[in-house]
Amino acid sequence: MMYCRLIVALLIISFLGSCSIKKSINKNVNLNVQSDSLLNTAFVGFKIIDLDTKEVLEESNAANYFIPASNTKLLSMYSAIRTFGDSIPGWFIAEDHHTLYIEPNADPSFMHSDFKEQKLFDLLCNTNKKIVLILPSSANIGRFGAGWSWNSHLYNYAVERSVMPMYANLVRFAKRGNNFYAVPSFFTDSINNVKEEVDHNRFVRVERDEQSNSFVFSNNSNATHLVTGYTRQQNEELPFLLLRDTLVKRNPQADISLWKERPEGLQFKAFYTVPTDDLLGIMMKRSDNFIAEQILLMVGKYNTGEVSDYITIKNLRNTLFADVLDAGRWADGSGLSRNNLISPNEYINLLGQINTEGIRDRVIDILPAGNQGTLSGLYLGYEPNIAAKTGTLADHLGLSGYLKTKKNTNLAFSFLINNHRGNANDYRKKIEEVLIWYIENK
Repeated sequence: MMYCRLIVALLIISFLGSCSIKKSINKNVNLNVQSDSLLNTAFVGFKIIDLDTKEVLEESNAANYFIPASNTKLLSMYSAIRTFGDSIPGWFIAEDHHTLYIEPNADPSFMHSDFKEQKLFDLLCNTNKKIVLILPSSANIGRFGAGWSWNSHLYNYAVERSVMPMYANLVRFAKRGNNFYAVPSFFTDSINNVKEEVDHNRFVRVERDEQSNSFVFSNNSNATHLVTGYTRQQNEELPFLLLRDTLVKRNPQADISLWKERPEGLQFKAFYTVPTDDLLGIMMKRSDNFIAEQILLMVGKYNTGEVSDYITIKNLRNTLFADVLDAGRWADGSGLSRNNLISPNEYINLLGQINTEGIRDRVIDILPAGNQGTLSGLYLGYEPNIAAKTGTLADHLGLSGYLKTKKNTNLAFSFLINNHRGNANDYRKKIEEVLIWYIENK
């Protein structure tokens, strides 16, 4: 009798447990994305496929074009992977008996705080030769990308693009008592004014004049902001001046001069600076706009010799992206531009091409996993099941990447949301619910 009761009890517990699990899964998603009450308040495009069978599991507005925000970085990432080897060709160098010639290749890692090893700068500090910096014209690149906001210069996430970036094109300020100083120190003399009404016991912010490196401090209401971008607007030779100042402080005997063109008769070779995937990993995991923009310029100069985002994108569309982009519009490297218009179909084309070329695992390592980088706080318990690039602009969201399901199925998806008027986190959680259902059920 006791044995029978035990069996019945175990059966009841098992039944209730299975109901609980089923309920937990089913409540997470309305599989028909088109009829979801929240998603219907915005313009939504979605496509998800089985990479092994090529079966389309679900799609909605997949052929339509959306502002993809930082999903655009997937294009820049793939361009770098296919263009460079395992390291970034950050510079081109040549030398003769007396002189070391260096030409920048728009490398964003140069004197960047995330990259402690600075191979080129160490070479410059230790050489006994004269140094000639050959600075290409920046006439073919605007300070900002086409379609960026007019007030981009106010924000650190939208610093100027450059043929020769240094220090991430940022200036950091610090206080000694009631005085401010700059890092790099080259800009300390550009502190134009510390307003008399600044209360040093309260929050302080720094602002820069749009057209010049004139920095002003004032009180801020809720936080201290002492980092801002610098501009080359009034002096195209600023990269040379900044390098000379930094180099001479380290090696007072350094002899460096500026040329505009390469000398004839010398063979320049690529000088590799940082591992490609290290740079791309930082770019994708924290969605670094500066690195993405510089990556696009680097790819262009390496392939065509031209420092031009327009020429670079035109060339890439006809080569690497010939089978990826249809009528979609690609405007910049980072996704800050509202001129970008890409469809979910085109992102699926890219993710499928990456899979076919056998580099999916490499890309998965570069992308944020669950609860990592820009996916922090999301996909808890499903960290190894997702690798994807986020995208965020005002009223626009995106997420495109790969899923590994509980049944070991490999999926690719693209979720683009435009013109939402609610809380962005509500839409992120809805995307999470949809994708977790696929992880659990496919």
